[in-house]
Amino acid sequence: MKPVWLLLISVFSATLGQIFFKKGVFMTGEINLKGSVIGELFKLVLNPFVFSGLVLYIISTIVWLIALSKTTLSFVFPFTALIFVLVMLSARVIFLEPIPALRYFGILLICLGFLLSSLA
Repeated sequence: MKPVWLLLISVFSATLGQIFFKKGVFMTGEINLKGSVIGELFKLVLNPFVFSGLVLYIISTIVWLIALSKTTLSFVFPFTALIFVLVMLSARVIFLEPIPALRYFGILLICLGFLLSSLA
């Protein structure tokens, strides 16, 4: 498989992992570390959405390492910028989170930077 496809799989897995994390913590409620930290961590990890998010992050990391073994770090690393863009847009669509106009401008700049770095 070509490195670009591997990187896109990694980016989408990480993005979906973030969405699952948010859904999981939304279900479990605010995390309070004043009491039993171990208990809070178990409560989080046992949540099916948080657990699925962790699995997606593991998949993302493994696929990322495979892509990294096939090409240069300077080519691979800019793909992380896509995660920021996809997570913000997903949060808007899925969780109806407001995104200020300036943040949309930031998304545009990130996309332009990614495009320029990938063409170089």
